[in-house]
Amino acid sequence: MEDNRISNFEGETAANFLEDMSINGFGMISMAINRMFDEDDRPDLMECEEALVACEIVAATLGQPAEDLPEDLNEWIGMFLPYGSEPYGIICGLAEKAAESIDKVVSDSELRELWEESPVFEAWVDAQVKLQERILEKDQ
Repeated sequence: MEDNRISNFEGETAANFLEDMSINGFGMISMAINRMFDEDDRPDLMECEEALVACEIVAATLGQPAEDLPEDLNEWIGMFLPYGSEPYGIICGLAEKAAESIDKVVSDSELRELWEESPVFEAWVDAQVKLQERILEKDQ
């Protein structure tokens, strides 16, 4: 991240999540987001990273993709979450919960603690706020 550009698609956890999702299906998106609401356990680093990737997929499905959305993921979304389909509706229905999960990651998580030690912490927070805004766009 030499140019201070923050991407939720970087890293091994994101790559593994996307690979697992391509094998196991779109249900992993809701699973990743729902894990952020386990009242018995504070989300760990990997759960937070997976939730942010899942939120990126929600945003892309809603027509608000990240600038750095991987092309193969864009194709996957077009194939498995086509506009108007039942899976599309399920993923779009996660918007509010996805936005709330971003709040959890940014406010109190292992991932936040890791980024707090980085000189680009503010850029990371800003990237997550922008992701949340993309998810909550009203003119989709």
